[in-house]
Amino acid sequence: MTYSILIKNGTVIDGLGVHPRKADVGISGNYIKDVGDLSSASAEKTIDATGHIVAPGFIDLTNHSDTYATIFSNPSQDSMIRQGVTTILFGNCGESLAPITKKETLMDLNKWVAASAINLDWNSMSEYYDVLKDIHPGVNIASLVGHETLRRNTVVADEMAILLESAMVQGAWGLSSNFSFRDWGKTLAETIDLLKVVKSFGGLYKIHLRDEGKNFLPSVAALIDAVRTTGVRTVISHIKAIGRSSWGDFTKALRMIENAKGSGLEIYFDFFPYLRTGSMLMNLLPEWAREGNDEVILKRISDPSESAKILRDLKVITLHADRIFIASAKADKNIVGKTLLEIALKVSMPPEEVILEILKINSLNITFFGKTIAAKNLIFASRHKDSVLASDGAGYNIEFQRSGDLVHPRSYGAYPRFFSVVSPKAKLKPEEAIEKMTSHPAKILGLDDRGRLSKNHLADIVIFDENGFRDRATYKNPFRYPDGMKCVIVNGKIAFADDGDKKIMRNGVILKRNINA
Repeated sequence: MTYSILIKNGTVIDGLGVHPRKADVGISGNYIKDVGDLSSASAEKTIDATGHIVAPGFIDLTNHSDTYATIFSNPSQDSMIRQGVTTILFGNCGESLAPITKKETLMDLNKWVAASAINLDWNSMSEYYDVLKDIHPGVNIASLVGHETLRRNTVVADEMAILLESAMVQGAWGLSSNFSFRDWGKTLAETIDLLKVVKSFGGLYKIHLRDEGKNFLPSVAALIDAVRTTGVRTVISHIKAIGRSSWGDFTKALRMIENAKGSGLEIYFDFFPYLRTGSMLMNLLPEWAREGNDEVILKRISDPSESAKILRDLKVITLHADRIFIASAKADKNIVGKTLLEIALKVSMPPEEVILEILKINSLNITFFGKTIAAKNLIFASRHKDSVLASDGAGYNIEFQRSGDLVHPRSYGAYPRFFSVVSPKAKLKPEEAIEKMTSHPAKILGLDDRGRLSKNHLADIVIFDENGFRDRATYKNPFRYPDGMKCVIVNGKIAFADDGDKKIMRNGVILKRNINA
């Protein structure tokens, strides 16, 4: 037998939680053809994987390369590929780039990236997929539909369901919502109607909870009620209990999810392997002050009477200004890399007032890192049978450091960090850690031909050093690729090899959901 690629002498972890084994992997075209003893086979290219793990490519269910626009500025998605991610899901946290009726509806994305950076050339989900195909991405791409995107592109609630149904027919994988800027109670009926559409297509629902702090448990309870009403398959994105006063609620939330699962509901969650969040600064505003679009929020914080109310609310909570580390700013790069306390001392203003001032100066487009997650809760999330790993980041290259902004290190190191640092602390076996990055997210999304090292599955494969796969990205210097990744194969072709010029070859495809599946 002659293969296009033959991977020899590696330790195969197939993604299904099965104990590692020594085996060879033969690839022909886009597919895995054989796994086993292939010592007598030949190939056009042979890769010696001695001392390396051979596993399925990693699948990232919470990725923001679309709304951060890095899929357009960096279609190779270097920082994703080089940590082993071969498939990413767009349209998270309530925002997607399709379907849209006009470019103006993307303006709320200015909180993450200048919407003008996106060369809009589509309206429907199908047209959007075609544009993504034409840029020849380095990774495989699927997309959800954003709840907020539907809201901005329709006039009445009934139109939202129609637009969502059309997008699902054209290959969208489901719906995402973000209730950190939206009152769940006010939009419950609308949300239930949309979830019924998703359920009718067998699609996925992903949710950014309304509150991950003091109202964390009520937010989880509200979601469970909605899932019980509709029966939709659901993933809580980047689950976490933020703030010391909420840390004890985390295990209670896990028990709530387990009880819901025990009653027949299908609820999962993903997490990232860090103790610092990477969030929009305006998330620190009280809930009532975050409601509405960017224009409404800016007007609110600029109004003297409204801003006075916001300041009163901010002073009630414990900000820990010394732990709020500014990561990016649209206009004032001088504050990047400084804590809120350092900025406040320099300008002789209370930290609460500084928040409002820098939000106004930067048109809300400002992010921060905050050390708000308990280490023990990260371990609990890692161990849980219904959890999967996700980056909650985006694909960058090293050149992005010229922007003057910082990014969360998860965009460069989430997967090696989980495998080499967090999963051993959680006492997970290597095969259990790999399962949370491969077959489990594939099953949740509905990918039946990826996420496994099995015969006749698509050849998305990673080969990495069994002992040297390590993240190098830090909060102060995130622009560092991990060590130990030997080779990444996407759709049967080498995308990255740790030799030669290490250039990323763009072999990704667009994954449209088959509505007849």
